[in-house]
Amino acid sequence: MGAEVQPENDALNASFSDATPMFIHTITHKSTISFPSETKFIGSNQDPHFGRTDVGLYTNMVIPNSITNVSFGADANLVSAEIILMIPSLDFVGDYNTVMTYSVFPITTALSTSSVYLTSNDSLHNKNSVLGTYTGTYSVIEGKLAIRIPVDYNYAQAILTNPEYLLNNTTFQNAYKGFYISSAGTSLNPVTNQGAITKVNLSHAISGFYLYYQNGTPSATKENKTYKFGFSGIGSVKYNYINYQPSNGASSLLFSQLNGDTVKGRQNLFLKGLAGTKLKLFMPSLKSFADSFKVAVNRAEVVLNVDPAFTSPNGQYFPPYSLALLAIDSAGRENFVTDQLSTIDAARYNGIYDEVNKRYVFNIARHVQAILSGKKKNYGFYVVVADPSALYTVKRDIYSERVVLAGTDNASFKPKFNLSYIKFKND
Repeated sequence: MGAEVQPENDALNASFSDATPMFIHTITHKSTISFPSETKFIGSNQDPHFGRTDVGLYTNMVIPNSITNVSFGADANLVSAEIILMIPSLDFVGDYNTVMTYSVFPITTALSTSSVYLTSNDSLHNKNSVLGTYTGTYSVIEGKLAIRIPVDYNYAQAILTNPEYLLNNTTFQNAYKGFYISSAGTSLNPVTNQGAITKVNLSHAISGFYLYYQNGTPSATKENKTYKFGFSGIGSVKYNYINYQPSNGASSLLFSQLNGDTVKGRQNLFLKGLAGTKLKLFMPSLKSFADSFKVAVNRAEVVLNVDPAFTSPNGQYFPPYSLALLAIDSAGRENFVTDQLSTIDAARYNGIYDEVNKRYVFNIARHVQAILSGKKKNYGFYVVVADPSALYTVKRDIYSERVVLAGTDNASFKPKFNLSYIKFKND
C-alpha cells in the first residue's frame, strides 16, 4: 500500500530538536571515597583558573612476602633511609619541572583494610612531627622517574634495632603505622610556579621505604646492605587527602558559581577531577515533548564543548579522558541514568573525550524515554569527572585532570541537547 493512501494522521513524524533550554552551572563536589588502589596522587598545584589543590598521601608499610621474624643482625647500623615513590609516566597536572617541597609525617592511627577513608580525612597523622623533607624535582632510578624523600635517622635506626616489632606484619604495622606525605608547604605562583600533582605507582618494585645499613662498625670496608618495606601487598592501605581551595586564585567566574551565582554558568563551566567540582544541569521543558502525544526517542544527546579560549597552550593541563552524566533524584543524590545500566546501552552512552571535535557527548535516549513516558521524574543531572562505566563511576579519585567548558551564552560552543524522536499522534 502506498503512503499516499495512508491517513495523514497515521504517519510517523520523525522530528529533531536542538533548542531545548538548558540551565547549567558549576557546584562544589563533596568529599569522596579514596579507594586503596595501587596508583595514587601526590603534589600541589596552583591552577590559574581553578585555584590551589594539595593532594597528600597516606600509606602504611608492609613487610614483603609476609616474612616473619625479620632480623638485621644485632650489630646493624643505619647509614640512611628514604621513601621512594615511582612515577609511572608523565601523568601530571601542572608543571612537573617545578621545584616542590615534600614533607613526611608519622601516622598516629593505624590504617585498616576494613575501613573506608574519605578524601577529606587528614586527621590520622602527627602534624607537629616531621620525619623527613625534600625540596627539588623528580629523580631518575633505573630509567624511571621517582620522588625520593630522606627519612629521619633515629626513626629508621629504631626499626633496625628493635626486632621485637618485626615478628610479623601485624606487629610491625601496630608499631610503625606508616607515613603521611604532603607538599602543602610548597610556595606556588599561578603564573610562573604552578606546581604539579603527580600520579605515583605504589605497587611498583621501586616504590617503598628503604633502609640502607651495614653490620658492624660503619666504614668504607663494610658491606652496604638494603632492605625495602613495600607500600603494597597483604595489609597495605593507602588513600589520598585532597584539599581544594578555589578561594586561593580561582577564576572569578568559577568562584562566583561555587558561592551560588548560577548565572555565571552561562559564560563558562568548570569541571575538576579528584572530587573538585561538578556541574548541575536541568532542562525544565523536557517533559513538554510528550504533552500532546506519545513519542519514541531515537537519540537524546547532551553535548558539552571545551571552550578553546581556556585550552592549555603548553600541555600542562589536559582535559579528562572521560566524564559521567548522572541523574539527580528527589533528594538531590546521584543516580545512574538508565543508559548506564546495560551493556548495549552503555556502549552508546559514551562520555569519552572527543579529541577531534573537542567535546563530550552523552546519549541518554533510554533515560529521556523514561521521563517522557512518565516512568521517571525529571530532577536534572550532574556531570562529574569519572569513568562513565557504572562499574567505576563511583571512583572519583582516579582522574586528576580538569577542563573548562563553554556556557550557554557562547554562540559557537554552547552546550546542546539534541533530541531525535518520532511522534505517535493517534496512540
